[in-house]
Amino acid sequence: MQTNAPQVAGRSARTGLMRHLELPAEVLLIGVLVSVASVPVVTSLAAAGAGAALLRELTETQKTPTVRRFFTLLAGSLRQPVVLLAPVVALAVAGVDMLALAAGVPGGRPIGLLIGLALMFVVLVGIRSAAQWRPGNAWRATLADAVESVPRDFTGSVMLVGALVVLGIVAFEVPAFTPVLPGLLVLAAVAVEGRRTR
Repeated sequence: MQTNAPQVAGRSARTGLMRHLELPAEVLLIGVLVSVASVPVVTSLAAAGAGAALLRELTETQKTPTVRRFFTLLAGSLRQPVVLLAPVVALAVAGVDMLALAAGVPGGRPIGLLIGLALMFVVLVGIRSAAQWRPGNAWRATLADAVESVPRDFTGSVMLVGALVVLGIVAFEVPAFTPVLPGLLVLAAVAVEGRRTR
């Protein structure tokens, strides 16, 4: 007996090989869009949030991601100044800390370890907040919730650290894959947050 794939608005039913290639291709598209939108750096959090929202639409409603929809979500995200300030503050703190280490402050090694842990915490907050953000939500509240969820969902945070390590290795070994890696990181973050909300 042969069954037909269900029809979903915005997506034609596909079978066989095409059905298995759609999700990877769409995740790669989202990765490229997030990479392009993150080039100014200050827009990286907003771009990741827009990518995560687009990915959730894909997985929850099977709505095909489009460039237009991504930039609509990005524009909505960028209307809140805190989403631009958060990456600037994180970069400023990291820069000052690195300068202090380069200057040879006493106790450099322990301080370096603490700075590394603090930067990892900041990165995890950024990733988790991007995965939690929904169109219309306030970034300030989303960031506050992400700060709490990093230690509260320690297992999920470890999973995201693992994803960062793997993607870092891939970027180092095969730099040509770098433009699509943000999509894979967003996919990992959305999966971790989805697991937490079940």
